[in-house]
Amino acid sequence: MKKIFLIILLCLSLPSFIKAESTKDSYYVRVALELMRSNEEKAALQNLFKELENNPTNGFAHLLIASICCDMDSYGYGLEHALSALKYLPKSEHVAREAMYNLLSRLYLQAKDTTLALQYRELARKELPKKERNYFWLVDLNMDKCDTIEATRYAQMYLKLLPDSIDAHLTMANIQSAYKRYDEAIDYCSKALRMAKPNSKDMSRVLLRRALLFERAKRPSEALTGLMQATRISIWNQTETLLYRLADTIPDEVLDTLLAAKRAEPDQIYWDVLLFDFYQERNEYEKAVLTGYELLPKYNNNSLVYELASILELNIGDLDLAEKLLLKQLDTDSTSAMTYINLQELYSERNCRYAESLEMAEKALSFSPTDHQKTIIYQLRGRMQEQRHEYQAAINDFIISMIAYPDDCEIWFSIGKLYGLLNDKEKQQAAFEQGRKAYALRGYELSAGNYVALGDTAAAYEAAKTMVKKENSPTQHYNKACIYAQIGHYTEALQELRIAIEYGFRCFNHIEWDSDLDNLRGMPEYITLINEYKQINEQQKQELRSKLNLE
Repeated sequence: MKKIFLIILLCLSLPSFIKAESTKDSYYVRVALELMRSNEEKAALQNLFKELENNPTNGFAHLLIASICCDMDSYGYGLEHALSALKYLPKSEHVAREAMYNLLSRLYLQAKDTTLALQYRELARKELPKKERNYFWLVDLNMDKCDTIEATRYAQMYLKLLPDSIDAHLTMANIQSAYKRYDEAIDYCSKALRMAKPNSKDMSRVLLRRALLFERAKRPSEALTGLMQATRISIWNQTETLLYRLADTIPDEVLDTLLAAKRAEPDQIYWDVLLFDFYQERNEYEKAVLTGYELLPKYNNNSLVYELASILELNIGDLDLAEKLLLKQLDTDSTSAMTYINLQELYSERNCRYAESLEMAEKALSFSPTDHQKTIIYQLRGRMQEQRHEYQAAINDFIISMIAYPDDCEIWFSIGKLYGLLNDKEKQQAAFEQGRKAYALRGYELSAGNYVALGDTAAAYEAAKTMVKKENSPTQHYNKACIYAQIGHYTEALQELRIAIEYGFRCFNHIEWDSDLDNLRGMPEYITLINEYKQINEQQKQELRSKLNLE
């Protein structure tokens, strides 16, 4: 519960308090507020505790302490001071009391007590009955509790209070959607649309919400129309997600619509972006590359360069062209940690370029990578050291990656596997136990790869069977092939490898050094499969290169 909105509310409500209590006791509250604005929370707490030494019934001091404690994840102290604040805050201070009730609601929600969380939200609403967000939260909490009757009641109150509110109508649309009354939900969205200013973000989000409802109502063509209208105003992340689903439902109509839009508005970059995404989703990587190259000169965001390089590397298998693209990106921006990371990954796909991969890792680290980027750097380096049988060095890098990004539970199983290769059974079991605890703490299920590391081949086989149900992609089929190869299901492994390559997995460098496939290497069927597709892929690469402007 980081950076709670309370500070902003208090800045609005405290001046009247300070004016009324113009004594030396309010000095510490003033100082604490300034420190909170500067994110100096510990110093703010010190001043507030000094205030309570002189005036233990200062409800506003308790209020601020509760806010800071929750911001620091000290929920027990937060609850204690929140309750004290309610005891001492003047009844006339509705803004402060409303904020405190909302804070208490969040605290009890954190403790999984939805009943008390709802009670305090309702008290917050009574303090400021015209505050719009309280109704939204009450609807949301009741929906989480699966109490659609109460959620509907609050949504109706919300709409009655603010009949001209776009969000009130969207809230009612959500309620109707929960009841699967999609026509009524679409009607509320249409009313909200009439209230939105032309070409505004409000209009875009209402259009997108209505498009999602059309999709649920099994009206994909109308969903596509709404998506296109929303895109013309603003590209949202949800736009691409909806596009992917529609591409599976009405692929020809989606493609025709995007191409027509591009012809009608050739200078609008978003049609190119959506076409690029469409081709990727359909595993039509050559078309994605061609679209991306056409788009690059007018695209200012580096992410497209990385995405294009990824397609070239993993799905076209053209490491030379991917390298050329990333090096060209470095000419534009030589301080991009992400570009060096992509080059590190590319060089790691070629073991003979080990030194260059290490060099890219060092350069990436020198340009202030984010914590998530650091974990990629150290894991890539660790994987390469593992391939070179430098197991302790790999373990060290994996541990550093865990420090940078603790949420990556998978890495504990990689560490355990490496300790097994070093014949250190005690540390291996300790790493596996850490991995199990990390998964349990986050409510995750163990993956097929985890079960392979643990030696539970039966569980690995069952987990692998479901892999492509969640994501039917070339990479997932390849991962499934790796699992089957490791646990002795060689025929199924070869079938999944063939599907992965047919779907577009073309990184033969990776296939040839990936130790997960070692059990297949001597099989005639494996050799025939790889040689067959290598020839096809080489021809496709040459044809693609002839179509690109590589200057």
